[in-house]
Amino acid sequence: MLSPHIDPGGPPSAQDTLESRDDQIMALLRALGIEEIEFSLDGGGDSGDSTLEHVRYADGHEDNRIPDISIGFHPRGEAYTLESYLENLASDLPEGDWVNNEGGYGEVFIRPTADEGERFECNMTFRDKYEDEDEFDEDLEDADAGEDVR
Repeated sequence: MLSPHIDPGGPPSAQDTLESRDDQIMALLRALGIEEIEFSLDGGGDSGDSTLEHVRYADGHEDNRIPDISIGFHPRGEAYTLESYLENLASDLPEGDWVNNEGGYGEVFIRPTADEGERFECNMTFRDKYEDEDEFDEDLEDADAGEDVR
């Protein structure tokens, strides 16, 4: 009698492995039942703030926190969390410079259950350049020169 052949499986094939850290994070978010995460971004003058607006789950409920999950360690030995990873990801997604100089503002959506090309959405507005201070000073001088000083 022949015994049945049992395939214990081997290491995953290249097709089975996730290609990037972002793919791994998207798989984790899907496993947590998260459908959408929204961050608002506001920056200018060499700094910027990213604020978590909401986390929407597949069952319809929303939360204002990302699950507190460690996903790795910094070289300094500190835990690297899912929240910090997603905040950095959201900050890096806009294609323009929303932090330096005049900066910009808007929102970033992360949708782990969407098709690959639709997982990330950025709706950003970039501020116009401020007037050069020298031009502002010249305008003041012109205004002063036109005044009758007695």
